Amino acid sequence: MKDLSQHLEQKLELLRHKDLSSIDRLDLIDELAQACRELQHLNRSLAEANQQKSKLLEDLGAKTAELEQQTKEDGLTGLYNRRYLDLRLENEFDRAKRYRRNLTVIMADIDRFKNINDTSGQAIGDSLLKVVAKRLSGVLREGDVLARLSGDEFAILLPDLAHEVNAAAHQTMHVAEKIHFSLRDPLRLGEEQFVLTASIGIALFPVEESDTPLDILRRAQTALHRSKANGGGQTTLFEISIDEVAKQRFLIERDLRLAIPAGQLRLYLQPQVDPSGKIVGAEALVRWQHPERGLITPGMFIPIAEESDLIIELGHWVFGEVCKLIASEAVCGKPCRISVNISARQFRQPDFVAWVKNELIASGAEPMHLTLEVTEGVVIDNISSVIAKMNELADMGIHFSLDDFGTGYSSLAYLKRLPIHELKIDKTFVQDAPSDPDDAALVETILAVAKLMRLKVVAEGVETAEQAEFLNQRGQVIHQGYLFGKPQPAAEFISLLTSKSKP
Repeated sequence: MKDLSQHLEQKLELLRHKDLSSIDRLDLIDELAQACRELQHLNRSLAEANQQKSKLLEDLGAKTAELEQQTKEDGLTGLYNRRYLDLRLENEFDRAKRYRRNLTVIMADIDRFKNINDTSGQAIGDSLLKVVAKRLSGVLREGDVLARLSGDEFAILLPDLAHEVNAAAHQTMHVAEKIHFSLRDPLRLGEEQFVLTASIGIALFPVEESDTPLDILRRAQTALHRSKANGGGQTTLFEISIDEVAKQRFLIERDLRLAIPAGQLRLYLQPQVDPSGKIVGAEALVRWQHPERGLITPGMFIPIAEESDLIIELGHWVFGEVCKLIASEAVCGKPCRISVNISARQFRQPDFVAWVKNELIASGAEPMHLTLEVTEGVVIDNISSVIAKMNELADMGIHFSLDDFGTGYSSLAYLKRLPIHELKIDKTFVQDAPSDPDDAALVETILAVAKLMRLKVVAEGVETAEQAEFLNQRGQVIHQGYLFGKPQPAAEFISLLTSKSKP
């Protein structure tokens, strides 16, 4: 461009010379015209290049803004995501410390959302989450931060609350009530109508001088879990006592993961006797011999194991020990069945049947000495698959017992389809049956159902002679309870069984 301009200047200078011939002058004019055309072409090219550059810069700016939005936005609901919540919480946390203000994190979880997703499909579940996001947005102040963390879990950051803690707590509880209220209106999606409830956990800042943003989130999560554990549709404000319980649960879960491979579990058995007092079976139970806490009962660790994959590991250990026991010389050949509780998570494993078969083969245990106890909640889920699994195992000689019968769904429609051999009456019915007409009627109904369907009955929690007599007067019932024997180490049960078997 610069060279072309200089060339034009030179030609113009030549034209100014008076001694040029007419022909030379015409040639110079032609050259000047050509150079001007080239200059115009270059100007147009430069203008186009500038336009392209502007367009590229504009596209780059739009793409940068889009990427920036994606880094802080939840793709489904359009709410903020976890990453942005963390950033805002850090900023608001610093401001709250500097200006001595309170802030709150609220966590909300839609109760039984997984059931909706499983039964109605993911498309309905996603649409429902969008509506929930819109309703939650409607209860917040300008400046509050609403984020979707994952699945059906939402978090709300309330900054700039009152200086006084009780006033800040009151403000937060008011927001929680507004959340509950916003979800009460029935929600229609297509042909289906849903009425939603939410579990809510709340954590205030500050609690301790050393608090961090992660501490606040963790406490809100802990409070949320307490609300869910209490049945849902509730709000829980974090307290130190809740945190202590959560820490204890964490320690138990951590130690239990080590306990199984470390050989700290112990197999216990509780005798089951017929009306004459003869041992006809036992229920396998587990105890934990903790190196520091001593013997831990199942009520302390089974519920924690059920919330994680540990219940499968635990179930595998118990089943394996029972198989060894059944195959042992002391038990083999005796008319005694050992019952093993099978958790829902364990039963639903795709390879459950194959795993049972492999354990039996490896141990040499006879299937006809084994009873698997399942709850009603297990058998009503995907019943076709359940029936197929149960039939395959029942064909081998394994019996099935329906545990805690009467406390769940108790539908005869599915009961008659299952290869069930035994019903277990829950101890809550047995304890007051001799004196409470309602419990007595329930027990009599269960016995009538069992008789009609030719099923055995085991009554749990038989602790008094009066309870045993009540049951014996109404049918052939197998008794299990402290009246006939407490849970005892496997070796002690074998000794008891051997002594009872001697003539």
